[in-house]
Amino acid sequence: MSTSVEAFRAALRRILQDQHQALREVIDGLDSDALNWTPGPMTNSLSVLCAHLLEAERFLLSTACGEEYPRDREAAFQYRAPDAAALRAMIDQGEATVLSLIDRLSEDDLVAERAPAADRLGRRGQGVWWALRAVEHNREHIGQALLTRQLYEQHAAARSE
Repeated sequence: MSTSVEAFRAALRRILQDQHQALREVIDGLDSDALNWTPGPMTNSLSVLCAHLLEAERFLLSTACGEEYPRDREAAFQYRAPDAAALRAMIDQGEATVLSLIDRLSEDDLVAERAPAADRLGRRGQGVWWALRAVEHNREHIGQALLTRQLYEQHAAARSE
């Protein structure tokens, strides 16, 4: 294994672990009402954002590794967390899964062109693109989760006045 591939894998592991920790911090201390609350029509709850992020992350990294991952994208958008512990366990399991995928990434995987049949957007790119897309996609939804928590806290404060 080349030094550059090892460095890429180490950086990817660290970034994704940091992102998962950010998700854990967003949900810390929240009850099921807060986790499943939406700010309005056509918006997502913290539960949905976490479930979708983790499901997409696995799809994107499986694709980078050249492995098929049977997506159930719509199920993530229906997810309702019973509590923060369940959501935390989902994050922990998702992290373990993607870290094992990263451990399998080879130099050949990073340069191979991938176009998974299960991709609803018909994308094609090298394995490295799919891995970096996971980081980018996560960051987008972590930002949404942070904003959703802020909006929930404002909503809860206004209701208690």
